[in-house]
Amino acid sequence: MTLQSAHEYRSSPRRLSIYNTLTGAKETFSPLDSSPTSPEVKMYVCGLTPQDQSHLGHGLNSTRFDMVRRYLAYRRLSVNFVQNVTDIDDKIIAKVLTTGQDPLKMTRGYTDEFYACMAQLHALPVERLTRVTEFVPQIVAFIQALIDKGFAYVTPEGNVYFDVSKKADYGKLSNQNTSMLYESVRKELDKEKRSPLDFALWKRDESTSLSQPSPWGVGRPGWHIECSAMIHETLGDRIDIHGGGLDLKFPHHENEIAQSEAYSGDGFANVWMHGGLLNIEGQKMSKSLNNFTTLVEGLTDYGSAPFRFVVARHHYRSAIDLGNKLFRDNLNALLDFHRLFARFPSMDSTKPDTASPEALALIEAFEAAMDNDFNSPEALVGLDKARSSVAQQLDSGKVTPEQVAGMAKLVQELGQVLGLFFDSLETVEDQGLRLIAKILEAAPLSRADIAGLLRERAEARASKNFARSDEIRKEAALRGVEILDSKGGSTFRFA
Repeated sequence: MTLQSAHEYRSSPRRLSIYNTLTGAKETFSPLDSSPTSPEVKMYVCGLTPQDQSHLGHGLNSTRFDMVRRYLAYRRLSVNFVQNVTDIDDKIIAKVLTTGQDPLKMTRGYTDEFYACMAQLHALPVERLTRVTEFVPQIVAFIQALIDKGFAYVTPEGNVYFDVSKKADYGKLSNQNTSMLYESVRKELDKEKRSPLDFALWKRDESTSLSQPSPWGVGRPGWHIECSAMIHETLGDRIDIHGGGLDLKFPHHENEIAQSEAYSGDGFANVWMHGGLLNIEGQKMSKSLNNFTTLVEGLTDYGSAPFRFVVARHHYRSAIDLGNKLFRDNLNALLDFHRLFARFPSMDSTKPDTASPEALALIEAFEAAMDNDFNSPEALVGLDKARSSVAQQLDSGKVTPEQVAGMAKLVQELGQVLGLFFDSLETVEDQGLRLIAKILEAAPLSRADIAGLLRERAEARASKNFARSDEIRKEAALRGVEILDSKGGSTFRFA
């Protein structure tokens, strides 16, 4: 990406604001690093628990935080991005005991598959990927510090629990008081626990090769402690942004705050960001409802470019209902952008226009939207208006391609800040045709098929065989393709 903001972040008259789940309000974002240029932003986003193939919800969450990360970088902030892999977990152990698989080989395979899918979505590579299996000694040391500080206790069975009663503000992220939270936990009281709210830091377990030694016996970390310890090791005790899906707010993130602040005696994350959840055709995605879609299947069915475009058209905090209608309604909008870019053969070497009044207005509108809690839908509205204007100018014949190429390049590069417009027109057309065929439950047309239909139709029209010309149009429509005629010839859109 070559485009840079026209001004340094710290000298901008408008500052970035982010909705902070912890305070329930939008706040002006100020990095912990006070460097005058390119200050570092410490950002951690919860990642996979790879006991199975990743699903579309994992892709949705990572795509959204990739957009956030990209915009921070566009704003000349130096993002130190860390993401975890929970490769020691109850579900992983249960699957290993049932199937006899090697746990490290299994979790590595699912993890590699997920990040291959994210590469298809043009997500930036994770700068530091932390795996629980690689941080157990550091996690043990973190737990021991909590015990020494009086925030955790060891049971005779060799388990370690965090004592929630020692953290007076426990529940501040999920905005619940301790008495209310009793209703959110299991009714039966674990005899080892002092309170049903106390959560495990270390579990005594010798069942698999994932178990490792500790001062309290052979076992494994609890779910929440891993993130606190790995953040401490990679980013320090205090970070700028902690992100994750809304479903992690309680208990996972609530418990992270408690143990991290107990460890350091200070604050933990300045900003908590939570992405909205995923529904499929109006229902929560789950295996029990038989609407569970793996990320691999989803990208095959929907296409990586349409998926990312649909995600960007929803605010990151909103729920998103993925379905055929949503993709159908967005395919032509995505196609319009790529059709415009394809009208400039030398687009790769074109420099974006950043000086004309139109360009400055577009940059201002784009930044104003994204500075307002990463409002990507509003940012896309501005990009679409600029795209339409450039296309109309070209169609009018009043300007040459050279005169508006810089503006088209600006639209493309601003879109790339959202993670869009990296694919070729041919790729977008192919993915759209496969998706339309899936919606119609029909055999997909290829671009070669459509080219053949357009040639045949042109020949029919040239010979004044208008009946055959109309038949071809209807045949194409039944397969999800609308033929469009213009002075320059015929093309197609998705019906």
